[in-house]
Amino acid sequence: MVLDTMSKQNKSIRYISGYRIQIYVGNVRQEADAAKSYVYQSFPDLTPYVSYSQPTYRVKVGDFMYRSDAEQYLDQIKEQYSSAVILADRVEIKKSLMLSSGEQ
Repeated sequence: MVLDTMSKQNKSIRYISGYRIQIYVGNVRQEADAAKSYVYQSFPDLTPYVSYSQPTYRVKVGDFMYRSDAEQYLDQIKEQYSSAVILADRVEIKKSLMLSSGEQ
């Protein structure tokens, strides 16, 4: 894979443009923590990311290189978090290669 070769040639490149699924946006830390725990328990292969910009917590999950990879998880996540959406984001190359289906 081209990206795999690129990352080996240049170890300083750790992030690329990709996608994450945002599952929670709100002002309640306990709800953000609950969303994070849900991801750990239900989707151990996805990494949850919690960010805080006063007064709002955001929980995003995954490091997807392709939108189609994120879409494979979205329906399952929406069963618990109906407002979940896919957003463009900077993702870690190593984690995205582990999640990538390679179909693009």
